[in-house]
Amino acid sequence: MRDAFLIKLSFWLIVIGAFALLTPNPAWPEWLARMILSTGIALAITTAIVKYRESRKKR
Repeated sequence: MRDAFLIKLSFWLIVIGAFALLTPNPAWPEWLARMILSTGIALAITTAIVKYRESRKKR
């Protein structure tokens, strides 16, 4: 359940960050949009690595 939550959270961070960067007149500063996008990407990569290591450990 924790992995599913982290994957959903990282997905929405990526979507919101990308949308904030692509809009012509963003409501957020560019640095905040980039920070949200990079946080989502880092969280997705970390979750994937942890999930892979846990599945490998069970074998």
